[in-house]
Parts: sequence; structure tokens; C-alpha cells
Amino acid sequence: MLRTVKTSLVVVAMTASTLAFAGPAEAARDFRGCAQMHRVFKNGVAPSHAAAHRQERTNHRRPAVRPAVYRVNRENDRDRDGTACEVFDD
Repeated sequence: MLRTVKTSLVVVAMTASTLAFAGPAEAARDFRGCAQMHRVFKNGVAPSHAAAHRQERTNHRRPAVRPAVYRVNRENDRDRDGTACEVFDD
């Protein structure tokens, strides 16, 4: 009985400490343009790993995969290829 109580207290303490350090989900930031986005995401942003891989196959650098950021900044994807503010690989 005492062992079960100790185990339960340890589990509760570990869960509480994990929740205390886990901050809220990062809000998707709306960038004014590509220059501002490149300060944070230097190779642009893609909504999925498939879109990021497609950019690599078409001679671009691999963008960050952040679906929420892409949704908010879809207007920065001027060529509608699935990546906002992509960067060509030299």
C-alpha cells in the first residue's frame, strides 16, 4: 500500500513538473514579407514534408516545415508551389 502511494506521488510530481515547463503552443506569426520571414526561417516555410522535399528536388534549399506558419503566410507563396518565400540553391 505504501509503495503504491509513493509511486503515485512520484508520477504526479513528474507530470506536474513536465506541464510546468511545457509552454503554450507557439503562435503562428504573420510576416509582412519574405525579408522579415527570412530573419526567422532563412529558407522559407512549407506546409508539409512532401512540399519541402519537392522544393529540394526543384533546386531550392529545404524550407522549414511549419503548417500553421504557412497557413498564416500563404500570401507570401506568390508562385503557389506550396512554399512561402523559398530560396534557390546556388
